[in-house]
Amino acid sequence: MPYDPNAPKSGLQRAIDAFRSTIPLVQKLLPLIDGNIASAVGALVAQHVQPPPPPPAPQVRIDLEPVERGLAEVRNSNRELRNQIAEQATQFKRVEDQLDRVREATDRNTLEQQELVEDLRAVGSRISTFAVIGVIVLLISLGLNIYLIVQLQHILR
Repeated sequence: MPYDPNAPKSGLQRAIDAFRSTIPLVQKLLPLIDGNIASAVGALVAQHVQPPPPPPAPQVRIDLEPVERGLAEVRNSNRELRNQIAEQATQFKRVEDQLDRVREATDRNTLEQQELVEDLRAVGSRISTFAVIGVIVLLISLGLNIYLIVQLQHILR
């Protein structure tokens, strides 16, 4: 038969529920009893009288001047460090700008050098073509000179 929490409880069930609810209280009280039930019950029932509050402690004057002086020094040091960091950030920005300018100049120089190399190759190919033509003309001239010398020797003989 399943358990129904809404069903009416019998007297035995109510007694068991009451006993279960008192178990934590009994567990806390048992170590206090320690064999002397009457004194434990008396201690529980008796009203607790609060002891009078202790007399107020005399106020002690604490000298905070060294601490305040130290804090002022820390603030000054912090301010100086912030100024140094700001100055270093400015210097880093300048260095970064200079590096950008150097990088741009290097890129420009690289492009100019590439253009010069292309121009030199074009001039070199023109010179090579001119030299080949010059050698051909020289060989033709040499051939004509030899032919003329041979013809001149036939005529003079």
